[in-house]
Amino acid sequence: MAEPPYWDRFWRRRISRRALLGAGAVTALGAASGAIVGCGGGRPPVTADVRASACNDAGLTSTPGGSITAGRPINALGIDPHMDLLGLDIDVLMYTYLYSWNAFAEELILNNFARQFEHPDDLTFIFTLRPDVKAWPVGPAADETLTATDCVESFKRRGTALSAPDKRFPKRIDHFETPGLQTFKFVMSEPFVPSVREIANPTWAIIPAKVIDKYPSLSQVAFGSGPFMLEEFRGYERIVLKKHPNYFLKPKPWLDTHSIIVITENSSLLAAFRSGQHDISGAILNRPTAEELASSDNVCVSSAPTLFYPVIHIKMRDPWRDIRVREALDLAINRDEIIEVIQSGEGNYNGPIQWPQLKWALPQDELRAFYRYDPERARALLADAGHTRISAKMKAPVLTGVSIFEDMAQLIQNQVRKAGFDLELDFVELGAFITSVLLPGNFELAFFPNLPYDEPDRPLSFYHSRGVSGIGNWNNYTNPELDVLIDAQAREFDEEKRKEIILQAQRMILPEHGPQLTLTGAIAHMARRSHVHFGPEGAPGILIGLVDEPDPTASYGPTGSEIWTEKA
Repeated sequence: MAEPPYWDRFWRRRISRRALLGAGAVTALGAASGAIVGCGGGRPPVTADVRASACNDAGLTSTPGGSITAGRPINALGIDPHMDLLGLDIDVLMYTYLYSWNAFAEELILNNFARQFEHPDDLTFIFTLRPDVKAWPVGPAADETLTATDCVESFKRRGTALSAPDKRFPKRIDHFETPGLQTFKFVMSEPFVPSVREIANPTWAIIPAKVIDKYPSLSQVAFGSGPFMLEEFRGYERIVLKKHPNYFLKPKPWLDTHSIIVITENSSLLAAFRSGQHDISGAILNRPTAEELASSDNVCVSSAPTLFYPVIHIKMRDPWRDIRVREALDLAINRDEIIEVIQSGEGNYNGPIQWPQLKWALPQDELRAFYRYDPERARALLADAGHTRISAKMKAPVLTGVSIFEDMAQLIQNQVRKAGFDLELDFVELGAFITSVLLPGNFELAFFPNLPYDEPDRPLSFYHSRGVSGIGNWNNYTNPELDVLIDAQAREFDEEKRKEIILQAQRMILPEHGPQLTLTGAIAHMARRSHVHFGPEGAPGILIGLVDEPDPTASYGPTGSEIWTEKA
């Protein structure tokens, strides 16, 4: 790498918040991290500058009132935060959480339900709650103040939900306590470092206990206490949110109405933004389109690395049990071509942990040296394993009008054919793919853009015998030696020691060539109208995946509460 090391230069210069604001409004499909860095390992470093006019918010005063409309490229199948994964960008606007998270500094931000957090030992969590957080003025808990009981019931519900993405944290909670109405306490059975980050995950919404009692499912309805109330939910068309009049940070939220329009054809979604129908674009933008939009006087474009990272899941059964076959498949993938063809030349290699997780990821030079493209060597390995060619079915998600997953899967199909792999692609609607393919392990090979985890434990858990769910590895993979390392890092609160363990674990994973083959990570681009602003200068834009280094003297609220428009 160029000197001084790019990581060092990044940490010294601290990326400007202006370069990030817009990216946070991207929906769950395009959520981005706040780490605008890259180390090219032979190519120029990936950067993600604001490709637009200044769009400088400095000195502006938030204006109450008005409405904004945002585009969304995928259907919102459900909005139950404890059970549905495709509506989390909506859930965070409607529900209260114990606290927010600044992934840039890896710190919790006490700007939500909890006004004090005590962690007296590795097992004990104590939260002193705000006494003025009220449920919406509609529903079973109308206008009632949230208490510790609501926290307990919400944690129990999230921890036992059948479709919840990760049960490793709740399985370690030994018991709950409510010493007072505004004191919520739980004790773990064993240390679990990622729990501090996990609590701020959008799936850990605090739902009023009376709502939980009355509604076994909140997939199509909502009764929360967050900044916006649900006025209309048609997940295949539109979602309309109205200001919560009794929000604990009133007069926030500043907006009167926040509308989300679903258009699953990307070109039509982009056209709606170009024509001024949308204030925030939900379209998936490549670099040329982002640069073209940035030339407009009233458009701001922001860019950031996306923590979504495409992988190929391998079911550990014949012929894939043979490490020579897995290595051959790995060698048959041309990652540089994926970057150039699919990711507009912007991207980096991912290891077991995505490259934007700077503190925990393996160096780019090491990854690029390991992930070689060598179809001849791949064919030789297949022959050594007794195969002339291998035919297999690879399942992949498909979204109407959004071709990026399909395009990448087809490119991989063409690449590996040269090395002796004949892949039949089986495209499955995204919701069914998650529930019927991935979670039950119903696949031979599965191509999937793993969710944008910003804590290293979650990506590592795919390689643990108990898997990401904590109840079993859907790839049928087991490695007791690796389990020891993954468990050890999850218990290690000393950051430097944890980092050493995590790097060691990743270096053990790479030569396994599975059960996931990680591919490349891209840059996400986000466009918004210049009259839309995401909060006061210095506030972190905690809008699904957007993070920043906050000004400790700034006053800012949870997701969505700080958005305002000059057109009020």
